[in-house]
Amino acid sequence: MNRMRKRLGVVLGTAAVFAGTALVSAEPAAAIPSLGEFSFTPTWLDNGRNVMVNLSGGVSAGYAEWRQDPRNGAPGDAMRVHDDNADGYGIEAVLTYDGRKATTRGHNSPYTSPWATGDLDEDRNYLMRVCVVRGDAEKCTEAVVTA
Repeated sequence: MNRMRKRLGVVLGTAAVFAGTALVSAEPAAAIPSLGEFSFTPTWLDNGRNVMVNLSGGVSAGYAEWRQDPRNGAPGDAMRVHDDNADGYGIEAVLTYDGRKATTRGHNSPYTSPWATGDLDEDRNYLMRVCVVRGDAEKCTEAVVTA
């Protein structure tokens, strides 16, 4: 019985050493990219709103643009985004009211998305969510836009 316990102890001890070695030498899990180095600056335009996206140090990464009923009716209640840098990040905007989206995902920089359009009720405020995106990670802000 003692001999059996000794062997079991040796086997379990060896297994623990192998398990510990496997844990130490295992590859680390893929990290979610850090998106902390971006800032968002909303500005009003004559007939819309821009949200500038900047890298630390004030370098432009891109922008989201909202246009409310521009002259001659085109593109009318519309938004688009622009990515300035080929840095692996994209710019995305979503109008939370109806889910319309403008994105630079999957495009090489510099790139400006097409207008995402659709008529909205007038004299109302809506929220446009503006994000820096990379893979599954995102850093977002919300800006009020007016129709």
